[in-house]
Amino acid sequence: MRAPAARLVRGLVVLAAVLLVVTLGARHVPVVPDLVLVLVVAWALLRGPVAGAAAGLAAGWLLDVVPPGSPHLGVQALTYALAGALAGRARLEGPVGAPRVALVALAAAGVVEGAAVLAALAVGAPVDLGAVVVQCLLTATLAALVVPLVVSAERGLVRRRYG
Repeated sequence: MRAPAARLVRGLVVLAAVLLVVTLGARHVPVVPDLVLVLVVAWALLRGPVAGAAAGLAAGWLLDVVPPGSPHLGVQALTYALAGALAGRARLEGPVGAPRVALVALAAAGVVEGAAVLAALAVGAPVDLGAVVVQCLLTATLAALVVPLVVSAERGLVRRRYG
């Protein structure tokens, strides 16, 4: 797959994850793992902190603009960029193990959810810390299952492209 086609596929996958998360939120599903963050962590672990920050920034912008969006445009973009950069710092060459992925995703989810909790507390909105903890744990668990598959698929594309 050529580079522009691969970028398009990655973008469509992130868009699908954003739409799924927003749709589940609109349906009042109480706790949903952060599917977008799982993809950001996958690409950050594969390519490093700069690519992780770029993927987080793009994904966060999508979350900012897709209705209901964010009351403060750019906050989610910056939060996801920070989470992607931090996840990319944990990058290692070789296979990506599920326990390492779970810890990195848990830390990234802590960054994203921590920012949301701080924003809610700043305006006096109620915060359900139990739901926040469950969401972080669900995100880490899903990441431990999905990220190794995404990383191996990306590596397979690179091997096929460059020989």
